Amino acid sequence: MPIDAIDAVEVGRMLGHDLHRLSRLPVQPHWPDAVREGFTAAAAQQGSRPRQDDRFVRKWLQLRLGALARGRSVAPDVTIELLRRLDVSHCPVTREPLTHATRQGSDASVDRLNNDGAYAASNLAMMSSRVNRAKGTRGFDEVLALSQHADATSGLAPVEWLRLAVLMLGPAHAARPLEVPALPLCAPLPPTSVRTALQQVQRLLTLNCGVATARNRLLRGLLPACDSASAQARLRLLADAVHGGLKRLAPEAPCWDVWLQPGLMPALLAWRESLGERAWAHTSWAAGQLAGGHPVNPHELAPWRLATRGYLLRPPLRRVAAGAP
Repeated sequence: MPIDAIDAVEVGRMLGHDLHRLSRLPVQPHWPDAVREGFTAAAAQQGSRPRQDDRFVRKWLQLRLGALARGRSVAPDVTIELLRRLDVSHCPVTREPLTHATRQGSDASVDRLNNDGAYAASNLAMMSSRVNRAKGTRGFDEVLALSQHADATSGLAPVEWLRLAVLMLGPAHAARPLEVPALPLCAPLPPTSVRTALQQVQRLLTLNCGVATARNRLLRGLLPACDSASAQARLRLLADAVHGGLKRLAPEAPCWDVWLQPGLMPALLAWRESLGERAWAHTSWAAGQLAGGHPVNPHELAPWRLATRGYLLRPPLRRVAAGAP
């Protein structure tokens, strides 16, 4: 067996142990044998069970159970605390308020952004279940193409497909960064997901250019990376354009809509094209430092299991029936 193989039976037993330890559920006959084995073993070792009713715990157990049934790998960094960090009040794609355990399309759902990767912290976002269903097995290119249609597809308007493409952009190109296109940052990015260098810059501009003092502080951090007076001038013009665009937004409009205004993306790309590759690398590093990010390396992508498209190397265990836990 390859040294990086994941033993699905052992994963199932660990999950069964956690189901007993963290939930009030009785053992379910439709659970895979390994899960029931782990549950039974935990029951024999432990006394009373917890009375907690934490939706993040339930979501964590449900995510792992569903992934195991489909033979999908769940990275060690997918924890209860991660799900708390990913939690949002509104779907980033439809902008509708998220509900919980109502069995409606507005229920919160955690989904992989790159379908060829495992469940890993840098590949996940919270969205509504109807967006999750509409996305299905579609990859980034298909999602982006749907954003160019004149009419809605699978219940999502073109601008909603564009927001979904924005979320998927970094994870879809994590292993091929030279092929990444530039998109308007019209949706908030998950706090732990992979993002492109240009998205990092867009995010910094969006969050800092509404107030002159914050804009000027950001410019002091980015201007030294520019390798010419022309590039510095274009960056100042870009920051001023974002500042003006934010002021023009309707009071109820999210700040991310600024990138849909005419002229903003051309100004961003004009500045980017004015930089040499070394200056752009320096700018990307500076933006990462200002935002608290860092470059993604192959070691960090290993838990995505891209070589097996996010699957365990062993066949999936028996499928879990719908609605469990």
